[in-house]
Amino acid sequence: MPLALLLSLAAQAAAPATFAALPNITVTYYDVAGRDIAEIHKAITKAAPKDPATRAVLPATSSWTMSIAVKSETTGNRCRIIGATLTFHGQATMPRLLPDKDRPAPVSAAFAAYAAKLEARHAAQLGFAHARMNEVEQAIRGSRCDKSEAAADAALARLQEAQREAFKPDEKSQPKLEELEN
Repeated sequence: MPLALLLSLAAQAAAPATFAALPNITVTYYDVAGRDIAEIHKAITKAAPKDPATRAVLPATSSWTMSIAVKSETTGNRCRIIGATLTFHGQATMPRLLPDKDRPAPVSAAFAAYAAKLEARHAAQLGFAHARMNEVEQAIRGSRCDKSEAAADAALARLQEAQREAFKPDEKSQPKLEELEN
């Protein structure tokens, strides 16, 4: 089995299903309206963030940063790292369906299921990075004082690459807001 597939399966198996399961997540919602699935799709297309490179509609997005504080002590001319504190900060953008008393209940239910799948996917991506904060800390602690920033940058770059491999965009795995069966 290819390594990317193994990483993806492992990441998704242990992933949190909601943003609430992770610390320091800020969710920004954009409002959409519609009485049927087609109208909701149009609203999402109009209001959702766009990929800066392709301009493709992104119904939901997520990103993260880590703030890092390194503690060191110097004895004579010798400096050593004695600790590192990392704080995870996640951001997500999600659609929110505005209330409409005339919307059929199955349409609202379909949107709720879609939004839950979007949240689960992005919570998994954020959870993947959060669960690997210790790798960044270990890289910092294992470095020389004058190389701790470079060690942190390299560990963050490895983490970002591992996340890209584990969560490669795949049209088949993307949550869909499906038309309702009549």
